[in-house]
Amino acid sequence: MQKKLIAAAVAGLLSLPALAQTNVTISGRAVAGWESYKLQDCGVGLSCSNESRVSDQSSRIIFNVLEDLGGGLKAWAQMDMRYSNDLGGIGMTGNTGIGMMHQSWGKFTIGRWDVHYGEIDGAIGGNRAGSLQTLLGNGIMSQVSGTGLTTIANGTRTPNLLMWDSPNWNGFTARLGYSTSFAATEGTGLHLTGTPNPGGGSAWTGAVRYNNGPWATGLSYWNGKTEARPAVGASSNDQHSWRAWLGYTFAMGLKLGIAYDKSRIDRFAGDQSRGAWNIPVSYEFGPHKVYGAWARAGHTSNIANSGATAWNLGYDYAFSKRTSAGVFYTKVNNKSGSFYDMFGLGANGATPTMLGQDARQWYFGMAHNF
Repeated sequence: MQKKLIAAAVAGLLSLPALAQTNVTISGRAVAGWESYKLQDCGVGLSCSNESRVSDQSSRIIFNVLEDLGGGLKAWAQMDMRYSNDLGGIGMTGNTGIGMMHQSWGKFTIGRWDVHYGEIDGAIGGNRAGSLQTLLGNGIMSQVSGTGLTTIANGTRTPNLLMWDSPNWNGFTARLGYSTSFAATEGTGLHLTGTPNPGGGSAWTGAVRYNNGPWATGLSYWNGKTEARPAVGASSNDQHSWRAWLGYTFAMGLKLGIAYDKSRIDRFAGDQSRGAWNIPVSYEFGPHKVYGAWARAGHTSNIANSGATAWNLGYDYAFSKRTSAGVFYTKVNNKSGSFYDMFGLGANGATPTMLGQDARQWYFGMAHNF
């Protein structure tokens, strides 16, 4: 009731004709907590100190606008504002776009959206009150450690995106997307004759999923070409990735999953690829839920001792359908030639790993969905 009243008040700020034709709804998620983060095996001449902080975990306020155009066709828009409970920042950096939708052919989006990298945790992993760093499908499973640490599909929203989402066909859904520049900044169209096009980057992504009853499975693909290539026909940091997942939820609350990711970065001096496995497990009983997850990234081609493992354990309690709180422990173990990291560290200011360093995090937090 409160959300409808607020939405009506917001819509009242618009013109009266718009109020008569357009529905506006407000939703969101407030999530934050306390964390204790520490690097380990820092190396000669370096000391590892504990980092204790209050950290926001991607809190958001979402405005959805829907207009019925008749004949089943609807126009829609979404404005997803992310804000931080700890430092007070705010920006329209979430899943934001505009488009058309119809129950017979699906939904068309123009904007910026999470694609590919979040498919595993969205389908078979995740939790109710944990930190972003607990999401191994978004973290080690979406990273390639080579001459640098590359996060596939940005590890956040892909900008400049045209995207189609299918209707739900008895549990089957599909997605197809194209970005004119997945790294946000599109290059100029003016360049010297014989030199590469600095605005020639783009990305394709596609996914097919089945989510019905106890089963959840799917396959997702990503192909990203960077801007400002070093030479005509050359590859520089282009991304190629596909991932598959399978999950099953038993009637008594036990959920098991398994996922595989194969990703490659095209380096000018030689391609670097790796495979990675993820096994998430959860068990829900009443308002309680316990979690465990393990992931392993194999050695990157042409890089010695470049593998890593990650795991976490957690528990949260649901006070209601919308409010929960919990405690989680996450650990990343790097080989001497790798520097994999937890997901979303840049948002909370934690120090990223360097070559061969490990990292661990204790997190206690709460979440409220509205």
